[in-house]
Amino acid sequence: HVSLRTWAASGRGERREERVMRDPREEPQARPDDAIFRIGTALTSSLVAGAALGAVKATWSNIKITKAGGRASAFLQVLKVMGDYAATFGSAGTAFAAGDVIAESFREKKDVVNGAYGGVAGGLVLGIRAGSIQFGLGAAAALAAASAAVEVSGGKMRGPAGFGDGAVPEKKFIGGP
Repeated sequence: HVSLRTWAASGRGERREERVMRDPREEPQARPDDAIFRIGTALTSSLVAGAALGAVKATWSNIKITKAGGRASAFLQVLKVMGDYAATFGSAGTAFAAGDVIAESFREKKDVVNGAYGGVAGGLVLGIRAGSIQFGLGAAAALAAASAAVEVSGGKMRGPAGFGDGAVPEKKFIGGP
């Protein structure tokens, strides 16, 4: 993450700017905490993740190139798969964020339960999309449990010890000493 630092130089009214790299181990910078921002961010990131997974699915599926449709037909089929996945993930992510924000608004608390409500909302949307009540209830329970686990850990679930904890010295592979 690169930030821009600005300061006034000398007494002549000059302003200088410098790009500074932020250490990823530092505490993250504060983000806006309003409902529109949170839901919009969830929608955007979920759409992008869904489209990416849809592209992977389309790559692994057997899309036929016919003489009648040609490559354009195959490309449109790939876009359809990507769009389906993007719509599914986007709606589930938006429902999750909206459930979290609405629960926080009604309960007037920020705690584990809000994320669980969001997980239930996201899971139910997945159930509606799949056309199965059982799947929706299972997905709701799984997403609520996963959200609660992340909240209980303080939002800092990490990989194995020694990975990005600053205890292991950095190695430069290209250039430098």
